[in-house]
Amino acid sequence: MPPPSPRRPPRHLADHLRRLGHSALRPGQAEVLFSALTGRNVLAVMPTGAGKSLCFQLPGLQLAGTTVVVSPLIALMKDQVDKLVERGVRAARLDSTLAAADERRVLAELADGRIEFLYVTPERLANPDFLAVLGGVEVDLFVVDEAHCISEWGHDFRPAYLELGRAREALGGPPLLALTATAGPEVIADVRERLAGGDLDVVDTGVYRPNLELEVTPVADDEAKLAALGELLAESPGASGIVYVATIAHCERIADHLAALGHRVERYHGRLGRAARQAAQERFMGGETPVVVATNAFGLGIDKPDIRFVVHSDLPPSPRAYYQEAGRAGRDGEPARCRLLFRRADRAVQARLAAGRYPRAEDLAAVHR
Repeated sequence: MPPPSPRRPPRHLADHLRRLGHSALRPGQAEVLFSALTGRNVLAVMPTGAGKSLCFQLPGLQLAGTTVVVSPLIALMKDQVDKLVERGVRAARLDSTLAAADERRVLAELADGRIEFLYVTPERLANPDFLAVLGGVEVDLFVVDEAHCISEWGHDFRPAYLELGRAREALGGPPLLALTATAGPEVIADVRERLAGGDLDVVDTGVYRPNLELEVTPVADDEAKLAALGELLAESPGASGIVYVATIAHCERIADHLAALGHRVERYHGRLGRAARQAAQERFMGGETPVVVATNAFGLGIDKPDIRFVVHSDLPPSPRAYYQEAGRAGRDGEPARCRLLFRRADRAVQARLAAGRYPRAEDLAAVHR
């Protein structure tokens, strides 16, 4: 695959680095940039807060055409687009929340070559009509953010992830840059075969983050959990933090308990309407409400640097899920606490959730009939 053509005349990478608000590269970023700028496919495995976004924003500014960024969440796309636009970068997004007039404007600017970064969901790239429009644009970099979702979601409730490789080929096979904080062998294999077509560099900087204090606190029952949570919040008055729970019932109970203790808390779970979830997230992100109690519906792509603690009140479903969620603490590099309140009986909760994740054979037979 030939290397992408640079801008003419190209600005020095240091100029783009300063434009994006940075003065130096972090570990692993130079290797990812080299692969991206020389037209190679690359998977970057870097911990939360290690600067994964810069790995595609910097080459995207250096290259000639449009960088397409595939992102799983609309809130995450909006956040990144807003930050790029604030720095004078021509960035836009296409998602279901845009009015028809705004979508037409973005498509017109895209066709005119006036968009440097276009953020889309995987479902958008599964649309043949949109792919036909994008096929007329010079795409110099194809970015898949939160690339672990191809394994965790692609085989489940977001099958469009499995079509991203075909979409990339339909665009002429631009260089792939996939990014994630966690990637076991199965994720790397999926990215290599389904996205990269077999040719893939892997840059893995490890998972260790020295500013995070990992703790496991054994508790006897739910009352002990509530007491431990109350003590933690009392030790960090006003600090920003997330309390993760496994079920909606636990979310409501813990949020009510902390509110009764006088803490300002939000609750976030899938039974709330979209507007309520968005409002809760905005209050948390803006610092109006310091603590959010949430199921795992909250957090993917959350870019709040000053989260001082993440508490798992319930056992997470897997070590990878724990790392993704706990890793949202301390993105500013300052000390942060990651605390798991462990009760042996909680394993049964995750077992029930796992059992209900897939339909039973008799359910499939009933649907077939």
